[in-house]
Amino acid sequence: SGYHYNALTCEGCKGFFRRSITKNAVYQCKYGNNCEIDMYMRRKCQECRLKKCLNVGMRPELTKVIHAVRIHKKPQICVVPEYQCAVKREAKRAQKEKDRPNSTTKEHGSPPDTPIKEDILLPTPKEKEPISNKLTPEEQELIERLVYFQEEFESPSNEDLKKITHFPFTGEDGESRFKHITEITILTVQLIVEFSKRLPGFDTLQREDQITLLKGCSSEVMMLRTARRYDINTDSIVFANDQPYTRENYNSAGVGDSADDIFHFCQQMCVMKVDNAEYALLTAIVIFSERPHLIEPKKVEKIQEIYLEALRKYVENHRSKSVNMFARLLSVLTELRTLGNLNSELCFSLKLKNKKLPPF
Repeated sequence: SGYHYNALTCEGCKGFFRRSITKNAVYQCKYGNNCEIDMYMRRKCQECRLKKCLNVGMRPELTKVIHAVRIHKKPQICVVPEYQCAVKREAKRAQKEKDRPNSTTKEHGSPPDTPIKEDILLPTPKEKEPISNKLTPEEQELIERLVYFQEEFESPSNEDLKKITHFPFTGEDGESRFKHITEITILTVQLIVEFSKRLPGFDTLQREDQITLLKGCSSEVMMLRTARRYDINTDSIVFANDQPYTRENYNSAGVGDSADDIFHFCQQMCVMKVDNAEYALLTAIVIFSERPHLIEPKKVEKIQEIYLEALRKYVENHRSKSVNMFARLLSVLTELRTLGNLNSELCFSLKLKNKKLPPF
């Protein structure tokens, strides 16, 4: 039925594996320890069934993901999103750090850009402990996972790019230009969906909440992706086909009203020198943001807190000279809400072109 604990499994085996690991169950085969597990035998021999779960790649460690997001915590009443509260908390904490004598921050290198191991854990938020700036091994590996899949789902395949409408850079064919950008948008949404499915914690949410989050975040995540493709030297956005698109190109496609805001945002992100890890963490935070009609909003918030904490520690370790950088990055999330609404105009055009968002 989906990707559970690092393997494609049915709902029955997902539940069996989770119960077996969480209860530390010990089974014994009565048929020679070599049963062929099918729909019939999986009910007869639990030892061989568990063995098969492990052989196909299901990881016991990943059951902790569910434990991490199911921990009950009495919420504080807050009339603004959590990330805006975090901005204020971070500003106060940064000021205290600045005033403290002999306060230093250790600096580490960037995470390796290599495929990571699949036994990634979603760290459990620590409560009532002193604030630490050091990334835990689990948080470091979480960041590496995000960066890896960000690169993996960065661009559409060459086959998909060949199918889209050509962008005429000369002449006055505004309709073809608009159709081209619309089709690029559709491919980008598909990549966002695939990236989201790989985020630790996402598969623990109800399907209805997964759909709500994906629909709510797509425009904002597209803005972050656009900023990553921005080239400050040519003041253009380089899409997957390696072709730079200028403000004039956007204007000629009929989306000029929002072009200035989009390019201004891209320039801001470029000036801040946001790196790949920060982009990946910001993307995860946007995906797990509060949205209307969520069934389990507190569960989503708990997952987001884990990514917020990872971003805070990463920034503290990699930007020791930029005292307020974490707060500045969080302020990006507020701006994304506004820009996301502008970017939604492109998404609305999908209906005009008889296109639909990909199924979730």
